[in-house]
Amino acid sequence: MAPKVRPKVQIAKQVGDARVVKLSDQEEFRSTCGMRRDFVDVGTDEPLWFHYMRISDSRKHFHAKTTEYYFVMSGRGEMELGDETVAIEAGDMIQVPPGVRHTSRPTTDEDLEILIVVRPPSGAEAHEELFD
Repeated sequence: MAPKVRPKVQIAKQVGDARVVKLSDQEEFRSTCGMRRDFVDVGTDEPLWFHYMRISDSRKHFHAKTTEYYFVMSGRGEMELGDETVAIEAGDMIQVPPGVRHTSRPTTDEDLEILIVVRPPSGAEAHEELFD
């Protein structure tokens, strides 16, 4: 399987060490959970990574070393966490620790948009996804 191509994050404005990153400047690409745009380059030594997702055709998977925090920006859906399915909607936050198998999907015709904040392992090892 070919590695995923992650576009480099486009910085709108750099002021010293501070930076402004605009969602509209980021290239959308296919990832495990749907169409994604990144705010921070994955693989860097940043303490957190940020992904903006439009959930579609998500595959159930888990991460061996990362913790993910899903914040539902808009839409309604459901999320499988292990063997249980829970309803989710705008304003909800779901914490997914390492080892928890998960996937999500919209339950209406409206897009399910989620901001995922990722706490990578120390040393910023690969954001490894494991499938059954």
